[in-house]
Amino acid sequence: MNLEPPNVQTLLVMEQKHLGKFLRPVAVLLILFGLAGIASPVFLSTLTVGITAAILIIAGAIWAVHSLEMRARQLGDWLRPVLLLVTGIIIVAEPAAGIASLGLLFTLYFLIDAYRNFTAHKAFGGLGRPWFIFSGILDILIALLFIATWPRGSLFLVGIFVGVNLIFDGIALLMLSRLATPPKSS
Repeated sequence: MNLEPPNVQTLLVMEQKHLGKFLRPVAVLLILFGLAGIASPVFLSTLTVGITAAILIIAGAIWAVHSLEMRARQLGDWLRPVLLLVTGIIIVAEPAAGIASLGLLFTLYFLIDAYRNFTAHKAFGGLGRPWFIFSGILDILIALLFIATWPRGSLFLVGIFVGVNLIFDGIALLMLSRLATPPKSS
């Protein structure tokens, strides 16, 4: 396992390759979507669960086509496409349940991330230990916030956390674009 942080120049080249001249506009759009999501977390929660449902339904349809092409006759061959389709359809029919489920997934994510933060400093020879522990404590507090307010709190918290993530992703892309642009000489 490679524990070295990625080279900034490599990240820049990859991001520019994928986004090219659209790097800054995409960054600004992410920030704007994030701010809009924080201003209206219920809308962003609903949009997030809608996108998740769409991905599940599309994946289920693709697997169903694949199973048809393979002339699958076993129950196990049809289990994946049926589960993907049914899960996506249930989320469309009951978006509040889907948002509550995403809230539980976020809780699990933050608890796993807390564990990783509490143990990660060992891989770096103790370097950054206080920051890893601080981040782990924040992860536990966020997980507790999701648990304490579940299921209703998920309606707001999912949107807020997705919005904050979009803002930070946009800021990161802006910083990368600034590093990629050579300074103007006077």
